[in-house]
Amino acid sequence: MKIQKVTDTIEKLVKNKKHNGSMLVSTENEIFYKKYFGYADIHKKTPVSSKTQFLAGSVTKQFTAVAILKALFDKNKDIKAELDKPIEYFLPTGCEIWDGTLPDWASKVTIHQLLVHSSGIMNYNTLPEFENQKFSKKSEIINFFKSHKLEFNPGEKFSYSNSGYFLLGIIIEEIVQKSLDIYLEETFFEPLEMKSTFLPMHGTVNELIHNDARFLNLSRGYQYDVIGHNSNLEEIKRYEPMDIPGAGGSLISTADDLLKWNNALYNKKIIPQSLLRLMLHPHLVTERSDTFYGYGIEIINSNTLGTYYFHRGGIPGYRSILTYIPLLNLSIITLQNVVADLERILPEIKQVQASLPPNLSSEESAKQLNEIFDAKYPDIVENRNQYEFSSVYEVIIKVLEDI
Repeated sequence: MKIQKVTDTIEKLVKNKKHNGSMLVSTENEIFYKKYFGYADIHKKTPVSSKTQFLAGSVTKQFTAVAILKALFDKNKDIKAELDKPIEYFLPTGCEIWDGTLPDWASKVTIHQLLVHSSGIMNYNTLPEFENQKFSKKSEIINFFKSHKLEFNPGEKFSYSNSGYFLLGIIIEEIVQKSLDIYLEETFFEPLEMKSTFLPMHGTVNELIHNDARFLNLSRGYQYDVIGHNSNLEEIKRYEPMDIPGAGGSLISTADDLLKWNNALYNKKIIPQSLLRLMLHPHLVTERSDTFYGYGIEIINSNTLGTYYFHRGGIPGYRSILTYIPLLNLSIITLQNVVADLERILPEIKQVQASLPPNLSSEESAKQLNEIFDAKYPDIVENRNQYEFSSVYEVIIKVLEDI
């Protein structure tokens, strides 16, 4: 593999830019590119290093998917029968999580449908008034979305739902009779020596840094003015409490630890081949016509790279991408603690969104929005290239396809 072309391309793309985070390109046996950018804490001038931890956002979902597959398989080797059971089977009426009222959809939606985002359950963090809510326990989060009708009949189509993965975390706890963070540590993180990886169940970044020795190397989250010229980084105004994303997005890790995870997962060292095959099966097409969804993982079929697997993560202050390309035995990992601040143009975005044709798919709608705002505010494109690893990642994939 002409990997030198890839590393040369990365060096050109990141030169004189303002990235903040970690980037790693590696096979199981050889690291081709590993570099750290910017600061974990700008105020203290603490540089990002191999020890720096980042919030991984929705990359968490594949950990949750592996966890429930293992928990179900250990309970009953007939895994497909378990996956077809409804939520109600695992969380019946008496469970305190329902706060006395079981929603109608609990008898209809299956574990499989939760895993592939085809449940129809409303995505709680896109519901009106979500930003103004204060949740003190899991049942309050479930109460917030459980009364809403399903968006569509379960299994009918794909619609991304953090609510589904939040529920999966609670179901895992019911099956294994342990809290999810302990189960993940004992079952996966400790055996794989992922010593900097944890799933905090409570607390914001501030609280974790100050109150928990496991997070001494946790980076702070920053933002740049998306339409500002030569924008400077500022710390984000609000950190997400970790009990809110839960099993859908509260993982904290490092690039090195995520490489250990990739190498173990895809080499069948975590779950047996039968479970891995289920996880990586393209169960249904996502909102992007060229991308399918497995269990907690997105799947792309490339003419040149073959089938490969990835997932993006986004949570206030942080962005991540975790990819594995089996044809090349190659992992690509990006973790950053900087995001675009859209506050100044958010009203305008909502206005333009409302004017778009209603029959557009989410992918088509996002594409049109990007084209409109990129044309109106040239600094958006410049800032994206200056700060975001996503633009570098896309070029890496293109170069790999070319060679």
